[in-house]
Amino acid sequence: MKNFDLIIIGAGPGGYVAAIRGAQLGMKTALVEKQKLGGCCLNWGCIPSRRLMESAKLFDRIRHSASFGIEGIDAQALRFNWKKAGSEKDRIVVKLVKGVEFLMKKNGVEVIHGTASLDGPSNARVGDDVLIGKNVIIATGSRPDRSFASSLPKGIVAEIDEFYARTELPDKIVIRGGNVVACEIANMLLLIGTSVSLVTAGNRLMPQLDEACSSFVREKFKKLGIQVHFEKEITGVRNGGVLVGDEFVPCDLVLNCSDRTAILPELKDLRLDSHNGFIKTDEFMQTSVPHVYAIGDVTGTMFAHVASAQGSTATNHMAGIRDPLDCNKLPLNIYLDPEIAAVGLTEEQIKARSIEYVKGEFPMSVNSKALVEGQTEGFVKVLADKKYGEILGVHIVSTRATELIAEAVRSLTLEETLDDLTKAVHAHPTISETLMEAGFKALGKPLHI
Repeated sequence: MKNFDLIIIGAGPGGYVAAIRGAQLGMKTALVEKQKLGGCCLNWGCIPSRRLMESAKLFDRIRHSASFGIEGIDAQALRFNWKKAGSEKDRIVVKLVKGVEFLMKKNGVEVIHGTASLDGPSNARVGDDVLIGKNVIIATGSRPDRSFASSLPKGIVAEIDEFYARTELPDKIVIRGGNVVACEIANMLLLIGTSVSLVTAGNRLMPQLDEACSSFVREKFKKLGIQVHFEKEITGVRNGGVLVGDEFVPCDLVLNCSDRTAILPELKDLRLDSHNGFIKTDEFMQTSVPHVYAIGDVTGTMFAHVASAQGSTATNHMAGIRDPLDCNKLPLNIYLDPEIAAVGLTEEQIKARSIEYVKGEFPMSVNSKALVEGQTEGFVKVLADKKYGEILGVHIVSTRATELIAEAVRSLTLEETLDDLTKAVHAHPTISETLMEAGFKALGKPLHI
């Protein structure tokens, strides 16, 4: 039997950050992980997919480099080496996993490998070992729902981790899902020449996005030739493909990118309130049971940086630091080509709340840096309260949107107004100028449009 101030189950970006923060606050901390440190994000999610997307974007830019004055490239001779790209992805993952291992040692966190169950609010069991903790954090993550595959032949459906481990790609892939992960992988595969279709039970792609961003992706996919089957399901398998409803769609593999379901540890004598299958928490990440917290995907939030922020919020609260997490000011990053990022309220949410607002939208097509780089797709959309000008939401479709959004997050965090945004001098030529220009547009004083 071992005693700890804090026991964390799951070593993803929520769990390991919570462990570091707990140790910094003087807690004797145990981190339990049944697979690899870094969790899904580092090993099979965010990091692998980002690296492969960068490889795909570079491949596509080389194919279209003639407009930059580059000659001598035979586009027909270019080949994308999936195996080599995967090896480079693995090299980066191994380096980052070792980095997390180092951080655990540096901060004095005891890492315990194995599957944990909770016998009560303070008792965890890992194999034959019993851990007693003053506080417990559940950070066990999520997985794509597989229920649709129960009637399909074994082997036709691949999970994401299995897919990334492949050394060769099939020619035709059907992706089941219309969420962020499904769209990111579809875009990446299309860039390297794979035939891709999406099947989703919903009526729009990535429904959490502002309608302008979601519509942009839908039209972009249509232009690229990615067929999206809305409000449909994969109903069977035929030679050389699958049935989507009654329609035959050729494919060699179905990739499961369905909406995710919570992975819960075994809870023997513990009853936690839930919502839609995910653990319910308050603004400090407390569950319905005292001293038991939950963070990350298991709470229904599917972004690594949100899990990390939740981990810090939970451990701070244990130490008496009451710093609630404002979910309205958390960035949403999507790694398509071009990228998408957002923070705050969507235009639809503002309308639903009957808030009087102003809107400024500035296209990338007239930004000088975007023109120089040949990356002119997209826009910046700024939404603000009409009376005071407080910024309520920012939505970006652009190259490096996932970097630009940090400025917007700061604006919402500091409750900045359109005047604050437009008074800040943005260097020229930069993509970041589009934020300032959108602010001027919202004020009714556009400069370059």
